[in-house]
Amino acid sequence: MRQTIGGTWLLQLMILFILLFVGFIVLTLNYSRTVRIKNEMIDMFEKYEGLNESSIELVNNYLVYTGYDVEGVCVSDEDDETGVYGARDLSSTSLEPARRGVDYYYCVKKYRGANTTNYYQITIFYKFNLPIIGDTSSFTIKGSTSNFQSNDDRDYEDVIGY
Repeated sequence: MRQTIGGTWLLQLMILFILLFVGFIVLTLNYSRTVRIKNEMIDMFEKYEGLNESSIELVNNYLVYTGYDVEGVCVSDEDDETGVYGARDLSSTSLEPARRGVDYYYCVKKYRGANTTNYYQITIFYKFNLPIIGDTSSFTIKGSTSNFQSNDDRDYEDVIGY
């Protein structure tokens, strides 16, 4: 009888370690997929040298193609919300100024560099969810583009019409 109880305990311990290992592998694969999506987005914004309708359309089509459907908040209570734009609809070619407490697929913030250069910070979201437990944690993944030589001082607001 003692061997049966010991065998059951050992089997449960093995199942626990297998579940932890599979959970770690799933976490790693999903995180690397999200980072790859972020890097592709940065490349697309760099290809069109900034935030414009062409780059937004390309990024939105890419996100739809990859099946990216995670949303998150762009602006928290302690963040400055000026210059932050978010995508609420991937079928649109425009972004809206980010507001507190509103979920977006991705966020873009424009920074002014030295002289007439600009660069953008891209933020996308990653949620780790387990099948039985559900959403356990949410992360933001940020990346920045290269500096662009700006030919004019127009903001995205001037180009899109907000």
